[in-house]
Amino acid sequence: MTDALAPAIALLASGRCRREVLAEVLAGFGYRLVFIDGPERLTPAQLGSIDTDLWLLDVSDECEAIDWLLDQSDVPVLLGVGDTPEADSEDYPRWKRQLYNKLLPLIGAAPGGEAPTMAPASTPNAPACVWVLAASLGGPAAVKAFLDHLPASLPVAFVYAQHIDATFEAQLPQIVGRHNEWRIINCVPGVGLAPGEVLIAPIERSMQFGGDRQVQMRDAPWPGPYQPAIESVIDEVMRGFAPACGAIIFSGMGEDGVAACGRLRQSGMEVWTQTAESAACGVMPQAVQDAGHSSRQGTPEQLASAMRDWLEQEWAVAH
Repeated sequence: MTDALAPAIALLASGRCRREVLAEVLAGFGYRLVFIDGPERLTPAQLGSIDTDLWLLDVSDECEAIDWLLDQSDVPVLLGVGDTPEADSEDYPRWKRQLYNKLLPLIGAAPGGEAPTMAPASTPNAPACVWVLAASLGGPAAVKAFLDHLPASLPVAFVYAQHIDATFEAQLPQIVGRHNEWRIINCVPGVGLAPGEVLIAPIERSMQFGGDRQVQMRDAPWPGPYQPAIESVIDEVMRGFAPACGAIIFSGMGEDGVAACGRLRQSGMEVWTQTAESAACGVMPQAVQDAGHSSRQGTPEQLASAMRDWLEQEWAVAH
């Protein structure tokens, strides 16, 4: 039986079968389901009367309920959980793990629940390469535009290092993942990277990749004045995945990451930058370009197109 003190989830999903599958999985995690329905005909007053710790939205179309919750909800809103694989497929345990990883930083674990095994991604599911998406001021909008224009079916995964207050860390998956198919996950120990995933670099704790390429969290903070330290994130990804890695520097203030971008380029790996004209703050990408480390420049949309071409042509030919 679900613990009465377990975090509460209100589920708003299209399709009865979809709701039943999600409700069963969430209950297995130990969470309380306090509301289950479709988005049709629900008024803001009805939504506001529901006492919950989190809204989980899995709907196919935009509607008034979604807009109201995203703008007015006092509790976290998790939008989208990805396509649910068949229960007997190899992808099903990974899908459950990804869903749990999204819930954990938002509402915590449920007492008495069963957490899915944090197994590393199997070799066939490993990404061809891992790139760092680095940003500061104005970064979420730029990174979202990049991901919105890039198919999640490509053989690549990303580590997203965003200078941001730690109180907003849990919201980044919703901010940059809305309207695209990328699986955006907050960082927890033991998680591995698979194609189509974006791992949020933690703010208050540093991380590294172990020999099995799984995330290892450190108790120590990131070195230097920035949290997370883009410099260190790039170095960790390079240490864990080189030569199958690269970096894109988006909108931001400061020069965090410039030296690490130089190390990437010296090792023959790609470094791309958002054009200063298209950035809310062009200081950070311009600093990388002025240092001579940027091998390609463009708007987020142009960089997405270049990434697709690079993966399908240059990377495929070279590897």
